[in-house]
Amino acid sequence: MANQRPLEPVAPVGMEVLFFYPCPFCGQATPLISPTQPSMLECNHCRKSYPILPVDEHSLHYMQIMLAGGKAAVDPDFM
Repeated sequence: MANQRPLEPVAPVGMEVLFFYPCPFCGQATPLISPTQPSMLECNHCRKSYPILPVDEHSLHYMQIMLAGGKAAVDPDFM
């Protein structure tokens, strides 16, 4: 294994947007990946359920396009 060359850094090939929803009962924020439909969320801390508002799918699509699916978000100092 001593003859292995160093690994080249890997660029992202996709992206997701994470949203945090605070529990109305205990205040603990629960992360969700781009919820585009209204639904019920169960708090990871107190286990109570509450309804959440969805995010706009068009806004998510815009972000995906503007960041080229994550590729354009790479720090240029590392290119």
